[in-house]
Amino acid sequence: MTAAAPAALTSEQIGVLARAVSRAPSVHNSQPWRLSVRGTEVDLLERREVELRRHDPFGRDRLFSCGAALTNLELAVRVLGRDCHTAYGTDVAATVTIGRPHATSARDFALYHAINRRRSHRRPFFHGRVPAGVRAALVAAGETTGVHLVEPGRLDKLAELLGFATRVLRDDRGYQRELELWTAHTHGWDALGDGVPEDALSPEALPVAGLVRGGTPVPDDVVLAERLAEESLLVVCTDRDDRADHLAAGAALQRTWLTATAKALVGSVLTQPLHLTGFRARLVSELGLPGVPQAIFRFGYPAVPAAPSPRLPLGELFPPPGGSR
Repeated sequence: MTAAAPAALTSEQIGVLARAVSRAPSVHNSQPWRLSVRGTEVDLLERREVELRRHDPFGRDRLFSCGAALTNLELAVRVLGRDCHTAYGTDVAATVTIGRPHATSARDFALYHAINRRRSHRRPFFHGRVPAGVRAALVAAGETTGVHLVEPGRLDKLAELLGFATRVLRDDRGYQRELELWTAHTHGWDALGDGVPEDALSPEALPVAGLVRGGTPVPDDVVLAERLAEESLLVVCTDRDDRADHLAAGAALQRTWLTATAKALVGSVLTQPLHLTGFRARLVSELGLPGVPQAIFRFGYPAVPAAPSPRLPLGELFPPPGGSR
């Protein structure tokens, strides 16, 4: 007797997936993804028209963001009590094939319920570094084949590189104009749209400042190294540097970030220095990294609460009728 094929998703279940994807973090809160549902297959589409020519000239952070959305999508499928298989693509970022009923693990429930609580916290942390055991759990949550999360050593060298990056980005007029366009002047828990809320940006120096603006201060290397020593940092590295690696890195970091959220931590991501010519090669050389750096994740206990960033209406997650996949 042939087993019945997996049931297609209901409209209510599709809504669960859409809400989970919509809450993923993304570069400049650009939300560069769409969903296309075909029976038991869900395509995660990369919105290539979302361009950040100065910040992200090759679309690496855009794919990284899609990887974070993919983690949320997979968690939502599993919380609906279904198994799933994911394949990366070229015409699409990834396709999630939904399988038969499958019991949801306690870990998946915990990470799924952390989706709505996750915040980009561009402020100082409370009580310094996170305990070693918690840091190890976050590393384990993100580690997968081809992706490595590393606590950086040689903070003096990291401070030197970040200080240099701050000065370059602060003086780059094209970069500053683009950032201003993506700075949202809406705020609040129910705000709609995209972009980074003005009140979520920090006036402090890196690493606290998630985005470098014209007035971002640059402390000397010694002071910056001391500040880095008070933070908890992870560098996300991949074995290679292609589309699949960018997606996998984003998915891994989101698993780590949701694990941090479930443990009452907050975090933010630094990618902008990694786009400067030669910066990643220097980072690998100076810090002895085991692969290509894709992002720096800072995390800790919040000193003040952070409101969520605005989100596009859920209807905008789906291509218009007759649109391309």
